[in-house]
Amino acid sequence: MKISSTIRQFSMLMTCFIVNFDESIGQSNVCFCTTSGYCTSNPTVSPNDGSNQIDIRIVNSWSSTLPPTSSPSFIVPVSSGISPSISQYSSCQAGLSVCCLPSYQCGIRYPPVANAPSPAQGTNQAAFGAYPWQAVILLAADSSFVGSGVLIDNFHILTVAHKVSNYANNPQILKVRLGEWDASSVIEPIQAQEYQVQRVFINPAYNSANLRNSIAILRLTNAVTLGQTPTITYACLPSAQISGQRCYVAGWGVSSFNTGSYQTIQREVDLPLVDQTTCQNQLRATRLGSSFQLDFNSFICAGGEAGKDACTGDGGSPLVCKINNNWYVAGLVAWGIGCATQNVPGVYINVVNYINWIQQTTRTP
Repeated sequence: MKISSTIRQFSMLMTCFIVNFDESIGQSNVCFCTTSGYCTSNPTVSPNDGSNQIDIRIVNSWSSTLPPTSSPSFIVPVSSGISPSISQYSSCQAGLSVCCLPSYQCGIRYPPVANAPSPAQGTNQAAFGAYPWQAVILLAADSSFVGSGVLIDNFHILTVAHKVSNYANNPQILKVRLGEWDASSVIEPIQAQEYQVQRVFINPAYNSANLRNSIAILRLTNAVTLGQTPTITYACLPSAQISGQRCYVAGWGVSSFNTGSYQTIQREVDLPLVDQTTCQNQLRATRLGSSFQLDFNSFICAGGEAGKDACTGDGGSPLVCKINNNWYVAGLVAWGIGCATQNVPGVYINVVNYINWIQQTTRTP
């Protein structure tokens, strides 16, 4: 994840909550474990398509200057393994408290966890638990890093096809980690949780040469225990195109293209959304050439500010935008031309155009 030119580091909803009846308002409430203060502070809860010319934001396509040994080492947490679903509980982990609201909402960012490690000053590290929908995709055998994704319900991870298409016939090779922050440590106030992958769904129109329709869904073997911790929740999916605002990407990708190192602690970067026509024109000024055609159905763009971008290894990370109090997935990190160059936006999968496919796929037995 490239942060700055000077720093260069960077449904099938299974409820797992207590359900109470609040006589004062006469309706059922969903109660879940969260950080103190949430209920009071947030009551409302060559070819002209770029084939073989784009820089795919992927881990397993290395240049000679960036050896695979620089891939981040995601250690296995002490509590690794599938976490069982929790049907009810009467108390929360130390440092958390029960919060009861009329509903459990998607895309909620909770207040900081008590006694959580603080981000290092001047590094653009994300706060612990700031991206509770972020998923890390790993190899099950040795926890090698594959890519990122986003939790969209308690059984499914949305990611990019070019990260996981090689595993479609052998999904058991993969696992997903949720609630991760520091990949090199298990000494955190709330432990990450791991889940095995049951199925990999690849969009049938996926084109590996230009990454059009590069979107995929991982189905987990067991349900994620939503509501048990504020560091694991699911993001909202958009119903309309998001535009005209700054959004965020988090991940563990490299700090600069071809020469940077992977990050141990999750980093974040804020980026402006760039309209598709402007993006296409700016990309035509690169090696893609004046005839380059950006597929507006497949892609949206963000960035174009010097020193700020997603980069190699961030592929699949969600581009999330805040609307009112909820965070929506506008895009998934896909490709670019280099990283973090002025007037050269990064390119993201345009999630809103795949909502029908996502809904149909998540309902597939």
